[in-house]
Amino acid sequence: MIPSLPSSSLYDMASLTGRQQAILALWPEFQAAAAMRWTSLDQVVRAIFHDRTGLADLPDDEAVQLEALLKTAITRLHMVAPARRRPPPSRSCGRGSA
Repeated sequence: MIPSLPSSSLYDMASLTGRQQAILALWPEFQAAAAMRWTSLDQVVRAIFHDRTGLADLPDDEAVQLEALLKTAITRLHMVAPARRRPPPSRSCGRGSA
C-alpha cells in the first residue's frame, strides 16, 4: 500500500480559517477510527456539501457542521471498534450436541 501524505501538506495553512484548520486536524483521527484511506478530505467535503470544491472552499458555518460531524463519527467509531475486533460467536455456542 502506498503511504498517504499528511493532509496538512496539501493545504496552505495560512489560507485556511481556524475552523477549516480544526477539521484538518481531526482528519487523521477520523481516518484511523474509520480504518479508511480510500478517500480524501476534499472528496468528503464535496460529498457532503455538493456545491463546495473542498476544505478551502468551506465557509465557517459549514465547517462548524463538518467538525461536529467528524467528532461524532470518531466517537461512535471508537465505540464500535471493540465489537469489530471480536470474533463472531461460535455456531455451537449454547446448544447441546444432537
